[in-house]
Amino acid sequence: MKKKFTGVLIVAAGKGIRSKSIIPKQYLHFGNQSVLGMNIANFLREPLIDFIQVVINKKHVAFYKEAIGKIDSIKLLPFCFGGKTRSHSVKNGLEAIANKDCTKILIQDGARPFTSSKIIRKCIKGLDKFDVVFPGINIPDTLYLKKKESSRDTISKLGPSRDSLIRAQTPQAFRFDYIYKRHMSSSEHYTDDVNLAFLDNKKIEIIAGSEYNFKITTQEDIKIAEKLF
Repeated sequence: MKKKFTGVLIVAAGKGIRSKSIIPKQYLHFGNQSVLGMNIANFLREPLIDFIQVVINKKHVAFYKEAIGKIDSIKLLPFCFGGKTRSHSVKNGLEAIANKDCTKILIQDGARPFTSSKIIRKCIKGLDKFDVVFPGINIPDTLYLKKKESSRDTISKLGPSRDSLIRAQTPQAFRFDYIYKRHMSSSEHYTDDVNLAFLDNKKIEIIAGSEYNFKITTQEDIKIAEKLF
């Protein structure tokens, strides 16, 4: 029987503008470990993962080589370059592994270094029953829509019920053939890949995410990550 491979696509081509950091957030170092290096290591440790493809920015080759300097694993494939948008970067990454006989693919944010083994395994195993699996977080806070009034932020109106909302995290798991063909046929930009599956009425499962599984985006996130590292 032909082996069924499970891969990970780590999208790390962003410039990190929102974090206001001189160094792109995925390459920040805390102690002797980089954000991206730890992210890669989380997946390398998983027996269910066969290979990892990282997508980087063309201007970040030196950063990337430093980040993986201590990693020695045949599971880590040569990097490929991303595009102008996240969707373009995902597409480039999927094209790079199109000949790997991959059946399951996890798409992960480059600046999300604290993903647990439990989340990774649930995403992979969930694909045995569902088309798409991803971790989500319930929202405990009251929501409002805001507006600008005399150069300050204030309330426009009450937001939707928090009980009907979740925050989507990564990794987001897909059958490779589906998400590959979907990206190849699309020129639209999406903030995540579950969006595509939702538009196609795919069978989607939400598993329990974790507050620790956050994406480093702001200066405050950097301070929290530093303490966790």
